[in-house]
Amino acid sequence: MTTFRSSTGTRFSLPLSDGSLSGLRWGADKSPPDLLFLHATGFNAQTYAPLLDPLSDRYAIMALDQRGHGFSDLPTDPQGIVDWMPYARDLMAVLDQLVPAGGKPLVVAGHSMGAIVSLLAAVARPRAVRGLVLLDPVMMSPLLRLATYTPWGRAKFKNFSLAVGAAKRRAVFGSKQEAVDTYRTRKAFMSWQPGFLEAYVDGGFVADAEGVHLACAPIWESATFSSHRHNSWGALKRTRMPVHLMAAAHGSTVTGGVEKVRRAAPQVATEVVAGTSHFFPMERPDHVRAALEAMLAKT
Repeated sequence: MTTFRSSTGTRFSLPLSDGSLSGLRWGADKSPPDLLFLHATGFNAQTYAPLLDPLSDRYAIMALDQRGHGFSDLPTDPQGIVDWMPYARDLMAVLDQLVPAGGKPLVVAGHSMGAIVSLLAAVARPRAVRGLVLLDPVMMSPLLRLATYTPWGRAKFKNFSLAVGAAKRRAVFGSKQEAVDTYRTRKAFMSWQPGFLEAYVDGGFVADAEGVHLACAPIWESATFSSHRHNSWGALKRTRMPVHLMAAAHGSTVTGGVEKVRRAAPQVATEVVAGTSHFFPMERPDHVRAALEAMLAKT
């Protein structure tokens, strides 16, 4: 693993079989860390620096730029992705490196897609994960998941509003400051606490001859939004480590709500974060941080 200092934490590069994952580390330099964090679709590790950095005086923390995001250089195949298992396999490979046989397991947490990737990898590598914190995971309806195996279902997901919007996303700005100023006027970002938007842009744009461009290509983000064959509900039912699932009060991606989670997986602790949207890690970082600390202390 190679490292260099970043303005936020320590940037590191972790080799995998087909490239390398980039990420940020806070707190003590130790392996495994106490907490491993995964971001949402289209975001990056640095987006969550305002959430994670305050924990670094007590815990060692790593956050990853997933395949096709941030500064990771793993190859992507927008035409070939049908589920989020490529992301989950990357995390399994990371867990195999960080937690060898007999090693101390760690807590894994993630937001949105990152929560599902954490869940899928955790049930495949239970010896390596001692606790999960799932922040508004994308729990797709089982019937819709099965529909992805049909031509009708595949067409439906390709026309999914988030996928269509991501494909049209503006990819180039004159500078990072221009990107921040532009995003600040958009409704999705208006509820974010100070520091998160700047962190997202700083960790998600790369300099080029025209200024800066999105590190996560719009076509890859769109393809990810369209790919839902993975069995999230089946994985949730199989969890045996402590799990805390937190859902947004408005616009949650937990289909059926926490009531459905309680029926399907009664061993999972659930919570609705009052007064929040899908972006509650950016809106209520204090509350999410407390949940992370509770899981770290419990396990």
